[in-house]
Amino acid sequence: MGARAVACYRPRVFFRKAAIRPIPRYAVVDRRVVDEVERMLEGESVSLQNKLDRLFAQLGQKQPAIYSFVSDELGEIPNELAQSLGYFLVAAVHLIFSEAFPNRLEEVDESALALALATLSADEELRALDPLEKLDSDDLIAMNQPAVVEFVQHHVREAYDQADEDAPPIEQLDRVYRAILVQIIALSHAVLSPSGVSGPPSESLH
Repeated sequence: MGARAVACYRPRVFFRKAAIRPIPRYAVVDRRVVDEVERMLEGESVSLQNKLDRLFAQLGQKQPAIYSFVSDELGEIPNELAQSLGYFLVAAVHLIFSEAFPNRLEEVDESALALALATLSADEELRALDPLEKLDSDDLIAMNQPAVVEFVQHHVREAYDQADEDAPPIEQLDRVYRAILVQIIALSHAVLSPSGVSGPPSESLH
């Protein structure tokens, strides 16, 4: 990708500290889009699996860096339910962004994906080192991209609750959840504004 113009923006909420960059207003997914995608993914298990297979294939074509990352992450998860949940959420989140920004979603390259992963890791470490910190990194992402994170959290909780005794180990669900958070961060910063500019590649929340 060539160089892109940079738009200046301010975070909507003041945070005492954070390593995760603010998400521009123009990249925030409307809740109506999430609700519509939820309806699109309803149906019998066979038809849903066919939809997910097509969506995952489209992810590989349109976002190969994300596809490679999530495939590696989910491939390391031995629990079948946790892995299936991960594939569902990866495909659904990509569909959500594609539906919300059909003409403004750029491809996330390797460097942008690495930046998303690095900023999440740095933010997690920053909060772990502060005993007074009450927010987790996913709280911060949820404040910026509320409808998408709520969708993900709902399905993670639902999968865990419905599994009962066969529920996946919590650390495997955490790995799924974290991979999706990286995807959300990366896609959020791949959205161009209506005028064709994107947010700064290195700005952090303060």
